[in-house]
Amino acid sequence: MTTDQPADSGDSSVPDDPEQLKQDIERTREELGQTVEALVAKADVKAQAQEAKAKAQAQAKEKVAQLTDRVKGTTAQAREQATTRVAQARDQLTTKSQDVKSSAAGHGAQGRDQFQTRANAVGGKVRDVTPEPVQRAARHAAARTSPRQATIAAAAVGVAVLGFILVRRRRRRS
Repeated sequence: MTTDQPADSGDSSVPDDPEQLKQDIERTREELGQTVEALVAKADVKAQAQEAKAKAQAQAKEKVAQLTDRVKGTTAQAREQATTRVAQARDQLTTKSQDVKSSAAGHGAQGRDQFQTRANAVGGKVRDVTPEPVQRAARHAAARTSPRQATIAAAAVGVAVLGFILVRRRRRRS
């Protein structure tokens, strides 16, 4: 602090007490030191660059955290949508397979009925062309056998009669 006034001009701003004068000098030194530190900080380009770098890094970290949260939210939402779609597809598949089973069961019963009708018709024709002694022997064998054996025997007789009919048809054609 320089003054343009001479010391003996009678300036009353200078305290008369030496202790107070020391305190004023000390306070002025502190203020001057703070001012110098502020000027040095403003002039220190390297420190300012580091501070700007740290600030930019903090901002970048914040943006990355925000993006991460947003991506996590989007991913969770996509996962929920995919889970919902898979559940819907599974339900549709279950419904379709039940419909197919029902349809097959209905058609199967219809086919079984048609087969039974045809088998009865063929059985009637076979019975008509089978000689009486063969029919008697078949009835006698059926009475002596268990139901399982009777089924097997009936199937064997049916195959034999069917073979007999096929042979006769071929002979007629030739």
